Amino acid sequence: MTILHTAQADVAFLDRVVEAADRHVEALLETHDAEVPGLAHRPAMGRLLAMVAVFTEPGSAFREADGLREPMARCLDRLEMLQGPTGLFDGTNLCSPPDSAFTLNDVCLALSLIRALDGPGDPLLAEVDARLSGIVSRAIDAMVTGGVHTPNHRWELCAALAQINGLQPRPDIAERIGEWLAEGIDQLPDGMYSERSPLYATAVTNPSLITIADSSGRPELLDHVRRNLTAFLPWFSPDGNVESVFSRRQDQWMDFDAAPFLPLYRRLANQDGRHDFAAAAAWLDRLPLHEPAKLLAMTRLDPWLREALPGNRPAGALAPSSNGDEGLPATFIPADAALGDCGVYRFRRAGSVTTVFGGCDELVPGVVSGLATNPTFLRFAHGAAVLAGVRLSRSFFDLGPFRSRNTERIGTAVTMAEELEANFYLPLPPQKRRADGIYALEHEGRFSASMDFRSRPTVVHRLATHVAVQVEGEHTVLEISFEGADTAFALELTFRPGGTLDGVIPLAAPDTFQLVEGAGSYRLGGDVIEFGPGSAAHPDTPAAYNPGETYRYLAGTNASGGVKVFITGRTSGSHRFTLRGRSLAS
Repeated sequence: MTILHTAQADVAFLDRVVEAADRHVEALLETHDAEVPGLAHRPAMGRLLAMVAVFTEPGSAFREADGLREPMARCLDRLEMLQGPTGLFDGTNLCSPPDSAFTLNDVCLALSLIRALDGPGDPLLAEVDARLSGIVSRAIDAMVTGGVHTPNHRWELCAALAQINGLQPRPDIAERIGEWLAEGIDQLPDGMYSERSPLYATAVTNPSLITIADSSGRPELLDHVRRNLTAFLPWFSPDGNVESVFSRRQDQWMDFDAAPFLPLYRRLANQDGRHDFAAAAAWLDRLPLHEPAKLLAMTRLDPWLREALPGNRPAGALAPSSNGDEGLPATFIPADAALGDCGVYRFRRAGSVTTVFGGCDELVPGVVSGLATNPTFLRFAHGAAVLAGVRLSRSFFDLGPFRSRNTERIGTAVTMAEELEANFYLPLPPQKRRADGIYALEHEGRFSASMDFRSRPTVVHRLATHVAVQVEGEHTVLEISFEGADTAFALELTFRPGGTLDGVIPLAAPDTFQLVEGAGSYRLGGDVIEFGPGSAAHPDTPAAYNPGETYRYLAGTNASGGVKVFITGRTSGSHRFTLRGRSLAS
């Protein structure tokens, strides 16, 4: 079906973007003189782009404002000083093509804004055009021949090259873009990209694919964006966040703000006439705008962003207020949702939301960047009351918290399992002994030593952990069972701050409690989460979270923040716990 591209502008949306961009630039100017000398290339160009956007915007209070002339010139000075002899910019990654691509994409956006005018007119804009064009010219050779080191870098680099090719065409630019794209877009069957990250989906991959599609005449790339945005629809929360526990990047540890999704859903809602994307965009428009000055630049250059959303219903189709998801579009709240390749599942029943995560990567190289390692395996929310995370520690050779290695979903049940092993090493066989006592330095899975571990017989200790989560109407039942070593465990429940706990006893650490019998409850406003049962405190079952030696050896931790309640016990048999949400009004 062909979607008619009309010219009906969403005036209210555009006015809001202009006002927010003006406030953003006003705040930048308050600290401009003090900050610019120390800015890295990306924030320096981001600041310049923001000023170009409002300086050229007819509805802006900063339209051709004299107060922007000197600040814009100083940003140009800073960028030219930071550009190295290769044409690339330095940062944590030296002479980095992908890091330079982030800056050059904004350079090209600013140049496109200026060139979209009837003519630069103002001498300042002519100067900005000339100096930014020089930055592009000096970078082209290194950008065409340079490399990357993360999956999303390929698409950011291609987006910059595609825009550069529109401004300063060269045959080798298109050839290089073709080489990168020939590797294939790293999209999993469930719609996530290989990094499984909402941060990089919104900041890099999706906007880059849109830019490449628009600049290089490759509309088929938009299909990847459509699939990714469709996959994200069930993972937004009423508080304005989107689930990120399954990410392989740093946002797995964050509450990720959903606002950056707005231009993505808005663009494709209008281009495709999709009402589900339009409802998502309308809901996202209620949140504070992300990078409003850059969004202003994008709306000026992309007519799809300016148009009124399909159906022209500002609030979309909203959820009924009785289910705890007030204000969410209906498309956000299916009864069940799953990202099978990420190992994450969500169930909505009786006004409560249960999220189960069993998709951690194998820690063969240890806890490192690029792996999903967050040990939070369960979240539970009922209205404003939020159990932000459930984790399980076991005192087993300091190997860290439970991370599922085998996850299966059947209906509303998710089962997860992990088996740990730790060795004691026996004397070396006679033929492996050395007179000098110096043996190979090896890593045996927990630690390294000059012990020639692989040549030694072992005594193996094992601990298997099985976790089953079953959603049963208004209850979510958690059953934990163990096989192998008899040791202590601590179940950690972390609640979002702001509410009131009942039925628990305080521990020494601030905002830390223990449930030693019966049921406990957490209340925020009229929403309550009941949990339990507890078990008796004992010196041999400490109420504490252990991140494992991988962290503690370096005096680090992956502990979550919030109000914590511990339930302790021994790794013998099975232990059953229940979560229940209720509203006081009902």
